[in-house]
Amino acid sequence: MTRDRMNVFRSPALLSCETEIFEMPSACHPKSDPQAHPQRTRHPLLFRGAAILLGLSLLVILELTLRLCNIQPLPDSQDPYISFSSDATLFIKNPAGTSYQTAPERIDFFRPQAFPVHKPADTFRVFVLGGSTVQGRPYAVETSFSTWLKINLQAAQPERNFEVINCGGVSYASYRLVPILRETLQYQPDLLIVYTGHNEFLEERSYGDLKQSSPIYLAAQKSLRNLRIASLMQRILPDVGEDTMNSNKTVLTADVNARLDFQKGLEDYHRDLDNRRGIVNHFKYNVRQMILLAKQADVPLVLVNPVSNLKNCPPFKCEFENGLSQKQQNQLISCWKAAYDCDWNAADRKMQLWAEAVTVDHQHAGLLYSVGKTCEHLRRFPEAKTWLTKAKEEDICPLRILEPMHDSLFDLSQEFHVPLVDIRSLIEQRTPDGIPGSEWLVDHVHPSIEGHQLIADALYEKLFSLQLVLQPADWQSKRDPLRQAHLSSLPEEYFLRGALRSRRLEGWSRGRSQKIPPASTQSSSQ
Repeated sequence: MTRDRMNVFRSPALLSCETEIFEMPSACHPKSDPQAHPQRTRHPLLFRGAAILLGLSLLVILELTLRLCNIQPLPDSQDPYISFSSDATLFIKNPAGTSYQTAPERIDFFRPQAFPVHKPADTFRVFVLGGSTVQGRPYAVETSFSTWLKINLQAAQPERNFEVINCGGVSYASYRLVPILRETLQYQPDLLIVYTGHNEFLEERSYGDLKQSSPIYLAAQKSLRNLRIASLMQRILPDVGEDTMNSNKTVLTADVNARLDFQKGLEDYHRDLDNRRGIVNHFKYNVRQMILLAKQADVPLVLVNPVSNLKNCPPFKCEFENGLSQKQQNQLISCWKAAYDCDWNAADRKMQLWAEAVTVDHQHAGLLYSVGKTCEHLRRFPEAKTWLTKAKEEDICPLRILEPMHDSLFDLSQEFHVPLVDIRSLIEQRTPDGIPGSEWLVDHVHPSIEGHQLIADALYEKLFSLQLVLQPADWQSKRDPLRQAHLSSLPEEYFLRGALRSRRLEGWSRGRSQKIPPASTQSSSQ
């Protein structure tokens, strides 16, 4: 068949298509060029990515600018962990309206204090917040470091008026100090001092909702809380950023209901790592809140790192490590007894038995304490301190500040540039073996009168370094007679009451209270 005849059978439409195939192949076969489609879609993706990076860059620049402008995070208006059944102020005006005084309904937990409603000129007003250590237990405010601090200040600057108001509440933990600090900011303070950490485990609280949150979520939430952009938004829109991570918060009564205040209170304590973690996190949150409140009001705040009695305070409650079989418990007890019975002349054998016992159970606080005391007896003091610290950490009833809480105080001090007075290190330096004990403490946490004087001196030195007060060369020679005169003014009954209270406190801490807990004192949940 000739070429002409073949063309007869081709329709005009077919011929048209052939023409387009040869003349415009990319139009008839869009997939014939594999590079065409990716080139068309890559540009929008790049544009979107660049837009996202630009937005993030602007946010980073804004965050850095706000930090350079010293924009601080804002305190939360509510505690996301707990709430109180009622609000109660610590101070009320007297009938004449001339001074604030401790509210009568708070006297069971605080000692009477008073200060003028209108702060006199050239007055330096200090509020000291904390628990029974701040109050001066087993004695009282008269020999607390707040009183000795006032004497130090008066000796240095007798022409100036110093008011040091003691806000130490018996069994008061950090979460109860936050509303008190918020209240004291209304009274024109020149300085706030916070000494807290020992009372965090006294009241029963639940952190159930927090247990359900992943560590990543909690870490992200903490990071967002520290963003200065979030602070700026909160200033513009106050309702933005309210923490709702714990909708079923524990509700506590207006004043403390410590578990050890009642019969069988010690029996309520058991090893609960989740709850412990929640309490440690809550402590850091509360201290952070107090710092932010003070910064928001532009009032200087000084943190104090507390000291605990490691050397002369056996654990308050011990439990075997979870999951130990009866055979393992028997093995532990056998090693323990053999170590006690072993003569000191065979010290190596004694330590070998302790090591065998610890291999069976490294969480029994009583065992760890015994190992520490053995090291102390052998004058192996650094080892002794390590073991005694472990015993404190494994105490089932923690009435002494835990190591992660010490760390929180230092972390927050560094993060927010808040001065910290390290009383623990100071006491360690003043103790021959470097282990805090009865040289400076009358029980598990309360300093002796000399210990309170030491704390007051350290605080005074810190205030001088911060240029808040003066320090003349002869201030100590003026201080000592004032101290002696004050001690001489206290009746003998004051010291007898302190000794009696010390014995009662020992029984209380060992769970010997005979009070029956009324149902109304129990914490509830919304």
